[in-house]
Amino acid sequence: MQRPTLERIDIYPTHEYKGFKLRPGRAYPFGASLVPGGVNFSICSRHASYCTLVLFEKGESEPLVEIPFRGLFQRPETGEPCWSDFRIGNVFAMAVFDVDYEGIEYGFRMDAPYPRGKKGKPSIHRFNPANILLDPYAKTIGGRDVWGEPPNWNDSYRHRARLVYDDFDWESDHIRWKSR
Repeated sequence: MQRPTLERIDIYPTHEYKGFKLRPGRAYPFGASLVPGGVNFSICSRHASYCTLVLFEKGESEPLVEIPFRGLFQRPETGEPCWSDFRIGNVFAMAVFDVDYEGIEYGFRMDAPYPRGKKGKPSIHRFNPANILLDPYAKTIGGRDVWGEPPNWNDSYRHRARLVYDDFDWESDHIRWKSR
């Protein structure tokens, strides 16, 4: 008797935004991780009410696209508009398909319903959607690729999160324990 083959459903986009194919992502692991056909972006914030994924082409100063985790999207098959929220509890998570993971850099913009903190004044939260935030779970950080070169202070996002493909081949490397 032949077993039926199961097909993964998480490799199909369910939404589209400005030509980018998306679907709700997985909450864990946090950060950016490769998934079949794309990249899963996941970040946690207990107090943020809104989050946007900001994608850059590597080395470019202007974003390639800013994709909200909540908003009006389109269905890929029909093009009809649909409202969605790619959030699970305190975690914003989305999978973006067909991106060149080696050629992009990314960050996040976050906002909250609290009053904005003033510079030099005490504040509980300092959400400012004008700032692009570095992913605290980024596996690689770029932006100052030449040692000793001063930063570009006019760049709105000097340090950039990057993706890496973890494909190190350990071959026959192993640890030998010596007993005493």
